[in-house]
Amino acid sequence: MFETIISACMIVMALALLVGLGAVIWTKDELSRAVIADLVFYAMIAIYLVWTLVTDTMIGYDVAILAALVCGVIPTISMARIITRGRR
Repeated sequence: MFETIISACMIVMALALLVGLGAVIWTKDELSRAVIADLVFYAMIAIYLVWTLVTDTMIGYDVAILAALVCGVIPTISMARIITRGRR
């Protein structure tokens, strides 16, 4: 039963990821693309973390900590650069 729920969650997250990828292709605004790119990255990390609940892995928490560091710094810098159009 637990694996079925986890599989359903992973399918929903994969669908959200595919919708986000489609939105990146169809969106013309650079700021929207940056926000949607963050959504795609978060969805990939969420799918991986849910997958680690049912699969034994040695680096599950290491990837989560690294993703938290990357998700906190890089999107902020990239959105600031997009909003200011590359001016420093």
